[in-house]
Amino acid sequence: MFNRIAIIGLGLIGGSIGLALHKAKAAQQVTGYDLAKGSSNHARKIGAIDQPYNALADAIEGAELVILATPVGAMRSLLQEVASSIHPGAVVTDVASTKAQVTSWAEEFLPPSVAFVGGHPMTGKELSGVQAADASLFQGRIYCLTPTPRTHSIAITKVSALIEALGARIRFLEPAEHDGQVAGVSHLPFIASIAIMNTVAEGPAWADASMLAAGGFRDISRLAAGNPEMYRDICLTNGESLTRWLNEYIATLSGLRDRIAAHDRNLDETFAKAQQLRLEWQSLHNITD
Repeated sequence: MFNRIAIIGLGLIGGSIGLALHKAKAAQQVTGYDLAKGSSNHARKIGAIDQPYNALADAIEGAELVILATPVGAMRSLLQEVASSIHPGAVVTDVASTKAQVTSWAEEFLPPSVAFVGGHPMTGKELSGVQAADASLFQGRIYCLTPTPRTHSIAITKVSALIEALGARIRFLEPAEHDGQVAGVSHLPFIASIAIMNTVAEGPAWADASMLAAGGFRDISRLAAGNPEMYRDICLTNGESLTRWLNEYIATLSGLRDRIAAHDRNLDETFAKAQQLRLEWQSLHNITD
């Protein structure tokens, strides 16, 4: 059991971590801090934290584990602020969607006496904010950890214990390896969703066509409803990997466009391949639509 854990950022992920920690009775005290007015008090009301604070330094005072649960765009300044007040021996982890840049900032700003372990839970909801927090959000989900050769083994052990308390499954990756993989399976999809939404909705017939849009359009455009600032910051901190995937995606689309224009009667073979690949992925990982 942890003595004191501090959660900085009390949105969906931070709030859910707090609820899961209390459900597992994994910490004697969970403190919280959030810039958004009312978030800390709401987190206490729902039982995500035990004590809210108005100052970050007070929230992390005496904490053996500090969880940075903010969007990646806030991480640089947040790590600088944490570095000025965290006590030696503490462990810091995060939940940001990109890892190489965040790890670089942590190694630059945190003192040598403080260990950092990058983390990224592969879960979420369409809803945001602490009001959407769910103690079961991480249950059975993959939770990536991205330690480096500089990461202390005891820090990895502590963060691993946190993840086990949340009910998630740990997957160890190098920061750059993580960013390359999530660029394809997480970041490319929201770019595709945004592109489709903007392309179709900015067309001259959208007012009429929107009445015909049903399940398929709803499903493929869902990610376009996500947080614009979060998406921007992901692109800014994982641009190299995402650009590589976009080049591959554009090449695939171009090939399909040319074959459609040429009335290629063998398109069904390409479609069947995609169908089979998706069925295999669903079967392998027990994914249900």
